[in-house]
Amino acid sequence: MRRIDLLIGALRDPLPISDVVQEPLFEDRLTVVARPGHPLVGTGPLTAGDLAGQSWIVPRAGTPARLQFDAFFSDAGEAPPESLVEAGSILLMRELLARGDILGCISEAQAEAEITKGLLTPLEVTAGWRARPIGLTLREGWLPTQAQSLLLDLLREEAVLHHRL
Repeated sequence: MRRIDLLIGALRDPLPISDVVQEPLFEDRLTVVARPGHPLVGTGPLTAGDLAGQSWIVPRAGTPARLQFDAFFSDAGEAPPESLVEAGSILLMRELLARGDILGCISEAQAEAEITKGLLTPLEVTAGWRARPIGLTLREGWLPTQAQSLLLDLLREEAVLHHRL
């Protein structure tokens, strides 16, 4: 039974299943964030060696973002950090980061509002994160309702106005 018509998020390569199509909306990169006043704020550029011993809040295992996070350490010959909390919520991340000297790895787009408001601070990291396509994953042949079509139009407009591919 098909229960999901539409996903918004990082696009997968290869496709997760054969009966979907993907539409890129914009590109995003990862960023490392900390609470304001964290001891590493302003000390960059930080390397994988500088960051391997830190405690982290990171994306779930198997996601494109987590694969990049893990590769940052393995490509530098560093053991992956041992102290990890997996979370995809910027709100949860912000609350946990505010309570200690933990670091977060999340997409720049997700962290943008928190950084702008001064609730999180990006760290300068030598990661050179690859841009990842963010977009729509739709069931092949799916016909949206009028309301769903309006939502898709608004998402596409927003992507063009603010994120340009």
